[in-house]
Parts: sequence; structure tokens; C-alpha cells
Amino acid sequence: MFTTLFAHAEEPTIKIGIIGPFTGKSSSDMGESIRGGARVFLHDINQIGGVLGRRIELIERDDQAKPEVGVNMARDLVEKEKVIAAVGFANTGVAIPSSKIFQDAKIPLIVSAATGVNVTKQFMPPAQATSYIFRVAASDELQPIAILNDVIDKRKLTNIAILHDDSPYGQFGKQGLLAELQKRKIQALAVESFKVGDHDMSAQLNKASQAGAQVIILYCLSNEAAMVANSMKKLKLTIPLAGSWTLSHKSFMDLSGANGEGARMPLTFIENTSSSRSSAFTLSYYKINNVSQMPSAVAAAQTYDALRLLTLALMQANSTDGSKIREALEDMKYEATSTVISRYKKPFSKTDHEAIGMNMLVIGEVHKGKVNYVYKEDANSSLIVRTK
Repeated sequence: MFTTLFAHAEEPTIKIGIIGPFTGKSSSDMGESIRGGARVFLHDINQIGGVLGRRIELIERDDQAKPEVGVNMARDLVEKEKVIAAVGFANTGVAIPSSKIFQDAKIPLIVSAATGVNVTKQFMPPAQATSYIFRVAASDELQPIAILNDVIDKRKLTNIAILHDDSPYGQFGKQGLLAELQKRKIQALAVESFKVGDHDMSAQLNKASQAGAQVIILYCLSNEAAMVANSMKKLKLTIPLAGSWTLSHKSFMDLSGANGEGARMPLTFIENTSSSRSSAFTLSYYKINNVSQMPSAVAAAQTYDALRLLTLALMQANSTDGSKIREALEDMKYEATSTVISRYKKPFSKTDHEAIGMNMLVIGEVHKGKVNYVYKEDANSSLIVRTK
């Protein structure tokens, strides 16, 4: 008996990489939450003994929101740490070059925050025979549609101005919004850009106001979104503010204060201790990470779910081989029952590596430093088991 127990204790851990901007201008909310959500998963999974009879070990790496650092950290995880898979990345401009390291090594990567369309599409057939890059986050193909569904269809606002940062994220988001507006035969009244790190967007907002905009739609990181809200206050511009999921980040609410009130955004998850769907995860996150609010609840929940799906793939593959894990992810036999956002019945396929579908998105709104559901039906439907 002693020998058996000793041998079991010596089983090597299963190493999974966790990578994101734990530091990095305008991005640390996402990075901290990727890491925080991963730590909740680690607590949960190792309580039941891990996977395949082995405990999980998370290897954390900070990409600092810099492409060159992300590539180096990805290489470190693959070549030095010998991870069997990785989860994370928050910035599109970091995820695109860094994911090539995992693709070339045939090690699955599940992106849990970066939303640029090309993050998952760049290695899909016919570019390569098989792709090892998956995603549990609402891509920039979905978010513009969800934003405009609320702005145009529900709020009947058609005089639209778009402001975006000049990062790959902002550029791709702008293109998505313009493409969706074109489908609706609506032309944006103004399209203005600014740099990451800018503090005064008065010039861009003046152009939008003079053009007759009824609403400002943002595609940018959270800090700069707050600077837009503050600039609107300075100009006494009182039209609605909408944008991508980054408007839900704690830094947006902290930096904009009352100026961010009413800002709306599409989300996969809303931090709420009174909702049965989110309360257990939210309270666990607070306890394990010793905080009272998630910096980015969406990034935290998506990371947790990505790791849960990866665990199921490991069980199905009964192996830590990258090719077998990829095959399991593409044809999941198990239905996820311990996830937060959805139950993900068949989340991926060989031709579709996106786990999040349009029916998983809800609209959130900033109110007194927190994000709430805008529509009662969203809050109620969040309790229903969903499929993609």
C-alpha cells in the first residue's frame, strides 16, 4: 500500500500555460482576470484529484501586452516548460504572432480574451491542414452585430459616430462595425481614431457632435474608453455611449466615474452574486484571489470555461498528446456541466474553432461602478442551458 501511494504521489503534474498581460498599459484588467479565473479552475480541479490521475499545474507568463514579449513567453512555455496546452491572451496584436508558436509545436491554445477575427482564422484550412488555435470569447465578427442590434434595432439610434484606437484591436473592430453598418445600408456620420495612451479625445468628439451623432460607439481598450467618457463630460456632450466588451472592465468604471454611467456593451458574463448562474464562480473568484470585484469578469469566466473544456478534452483523449487533445476539442463527446457561461454542447468542430455564438451574448450597462443586465430577458435566459 505504501509503495502504491508513493508512486501515485510521484506522478508528474500536467502543465498548462496561462498567458496574458498581468502588467501592461490598458490591458492589465484582462490579464489579472485571466490569471484569477485560472486560479479558480486550479482550485476546483485539484480538489477532485486533477485529470487522468494527475494534478494540474498552471505555468503563468506575463506577455505585458507586447507582441515581442508574447512570442518569447509562448516559446518559453512550449520549449522550456513543456506545457501540453495553453489558455489566455487578451490583446489581438499579441495573440496573432504568439499563437504561431503553439501552432508550429502542435500544442493546443485556447484564447480566452483576445477577440480579433484573425486570431483563430489564420491557421484554419486551407491555410494549414489543421489548426491548434481555439477560442472561448466573443469574436469581433459577433460584437459589432450585438452592439448594433441594441443601438439600432432596440434603441432606434441610426446617427452613429465610431471612435476607435489605432491598435489592431481597434482597427479590426472599426472594420467590423463599418461592414455591419453597410449591410444595414447605414453610413457612419464620423469615424475617428486616437492613439493608445491618449487622454483628450475632444477633437474627435467635436467632429462627431458637429456631424449630428446620436450615439458614440467605441472600439478601444478600457483606459482610453474612460478618457472618451471624460472628454464627453468636458464638452457637455450628453449622448449615449456604447462599445465593445472592454467597457465592462473595472478600469473603465474607475477612471470614468460618473461619466461612464449608462455605457453599454455586449458580454458573455456579468458579475453578479445574486444570480444563481454566476454567484458560485463570482464568490470563489473573490475568495481565491482576495478581491471584492473582478477587474474583467468576462475574461475571468471565459478563462475558467476554456480550462474546463480543455479538461474534458484531456479526459476524452485519455492522453496529453497535442494532436489527440485537438481532435477531442473538435469532436467533444462530453457535455460541459461545470462551466459558467454556457454548457457548450459541441463547442468546436474541425471547421469552427469559436465556442461563443451570438445567442450567448447579453447586453450590459454601467451603473454606479458595476455592470448590470439591461434587459430582463437576458438575465432570465442566462439560467438556461445554452448550445452554440
